[in-house]
Order: sequence, then structure tokens, then C-alpha cells
Amino acid sequence: MSQKPDNLESMRDEFSRIAVLPGMNAWEYLTMCRERHPALYRRLNPARVPVEHVARLYEGVAELATHFEGKLESGRGDSYRKAQNDNYLIRAVGFLRIFDLAVPDRAAVSADFAVLDSLGGNGTLTRIVRDSLPAAQVPYIITSDVSGRMIESALAQGLPAIRQPLQDLVWFDDCTFDAVIVAYGTHHIPPEERARAMAEAYRVLKPGGHVVLQDFEIGCPTTDWYDKVLDRYTLTGHKYEYFTRQQFEDLLDGNSFEDINVLDVYDPFILYADDPKKARLGLLEYIFTLFALEKLLPGGGVPDERLWDELEAIVRETSTFDPARMPADAPHVSEFTVARDGDRYRAEIPRVCLVATGRRPPVDAARG
Repeated sequence: MSQKPDNLESMRDEFSRIAVLPGMNAWEYLTMCRERHPALYRRLNPARVPVEHVARLYEGVAELATHFEGKLESGRGDSYRKAQNDNYLIRAVGFLRIFDLAVPDRAAVSADFAVLDSLGGNGTLTRIVRDSLPAAQVPYIITSDVSGRMIESALAQGLPAIRQPLQDLVWFDDCTFDAVIVAYGTHHIPPEERARAMAEAYRVLKPGGHVVLQDFEIGCPTTDWYDKVLDRYTLTGHKYEYFTRQQFEDLLDGNSFEDINVLDVYDPFILYADDPKKARLGLLEYIFTLFALEKLLPGGGVPDERLWDELEAIVRETSTFDPARMPADAPHVSEFTVARDGDRYRAEIPRVCLVATGRRPPVDAARG
């Protein structure tokens, strides 16, 4: 294991030449972390690999075509970030279930307990967990993502965040995290790099730490949404390879994880409003904005009632499940529903995601 230099100043010239974020080089990023996110900075080891390796990594990252950069960079991330920032609790049910699987023992959470949200976008998981749980049960969550604009947004909201691909967690030493979450974007990792990504997740986990791997199963209604709707109605398109249950199990088993379990998790979009029309329209507007479905717009470019009717029909076509095959561990609906819930109305679009959990063996087992 490399030793973190006592005096970062000695690396200033080399890191000043490496761009890691829009308008920010590696030296500026590390200095910012030291001042604003000391708990993240303590977990970074800039000397872990040669500077040349870091330079090549970020040159490659800069050349990646990612859907989540801004519109000027041919991405749809501006719209996605707006929806995530304005209405992130719409996705709370699925995110909290995944968090519970990553941190099954809330009593184990302490000031030193750290979770890596390795495909974390602009920090939606962190915001949901902070808003939903008592402070004593909220670990230190670090958001990591390959999109510069996503990490820029997370940092602007005061969240600890770092830009790096899961395939090369360049500045994190072995055994750094108590849990690693790989969710909401695993299909964006090229198939030939997925095993390497999970090997990195294993490397940075502490012995006994948990991993949660999440995406969508080939052939389920939710993958139809991505394959048919996003690919047709977004400016970026959306062609990716999804997963079978066996592939999820193999990714963990092939990287030495133990106690592997593959399960379905209910992962809906839910919005509350004070009348049913507002609930329906609010959720449809959220879906339209989150996924940047710009090609659905009418000729004048202004949403109208026909657009919302068409979008609802598309949602129903790609988000209706066989009730008998829905996960049994939580209340759910099997199709787009608006219903009274106490003194409010609840609009809900069902989704089901595929999840695999595993654990890095404890020290004794790993050595044995």
C-alpha cells in the first residue's frame, strides 16, 4: 500500500496539469477536498499510483461519451439533474431498500463508517438517506461517478464527491469502505469491463464489508422502458446490455464475494399531491424531465395535454407487471396508479430492479 505524502505541495506541479472536472485540475480538487471535505480527503491517497497513471485515466475519462453531461456536450444530464435535485424523494423507496441491503446493521454505523456510492450521479442516494433516516444512522457517503457534470453538481450541493470510473478507483487504498453500492447505471459499464469494476469494488471494501449490485433484468418491463422509450424519444438514444440473474451472481462469485444473494427489489416512482390530477400530471412531468424525452414534444415544442396522455399510454405499456411476479416484501402496485392515500393522492409508476448482494470475507476467512 502506498503512503499518503505528508506534504501534498510536492505534487502540485504534476497534478496541476491533470484536468479532473470542468474547470478544475487535480491539484485544485485535492486542495478543495482538504478544506471542504476532510473526511473524504483522509480517504484519498494521491500517491497510490504513479501520476502518469492518473493522467492517462483522466484523459480517457474526458473522452468518454456520457449521456449525463450537459446539453452543450450532447448529453441529457441538465434535465436529469433538474429532476433529481427538485424531486429526489420520488425515488426514495428503491434507494432506501438498496441502502438497507448495503448497511444491514444500522447499529454498526459510526462516525468512521463509510459507504462508496460508486455510480452515484449527483448524490441522490446521499440526499435521500440524509432526509429519511435519523442522523445517527447515516454513514459517511462518498458519491463517485464518471460524469464531470454530475460530480460538479454534487460538490455544488456540499456533498463529498469524486470523479472516477468504478473500473479504476485510482485514489482509494485497499480496504477503505464498509460498503460499496453499484447501482442505477451498471448497464453503462461496458460488458468487457464489468468484472474489473467488481474487482475494484472488492479491493476497496473492508473485510466483512457488503456490496450491493443493482440494475434491470433482461426481458422485464423496466428494460423495455429503457430499450424502447429512451432509445426512441431521447436525443442521446439508449442502447446498452442488461443482465440476467446468473450474470449478476457470476460477477460477484467470480470476484471472491461470499454470501451471495440475487433478488428482485421494488423500485417505483411515487409522487404525492393534494388532488389526483396534480398527482398524475406531476409524476408524468417528472418522468418527462428526468429522462429528457424531448422527441415526444409536439411541433411547437410546448407540452400539452396530448403529450401527457401519450406519455401515460407509453408508461402503461412499459411499466405494467404481472402481479404474481412482483416482489413480496413491500407494498406495491403493478401498473401506473393514482389513488387516495390518507389526506393526499399518491401517483405511482412501478419498476422492479435486479439486485445482487455479497460480502467480502472477514480477515480470517480471506487468509484461510
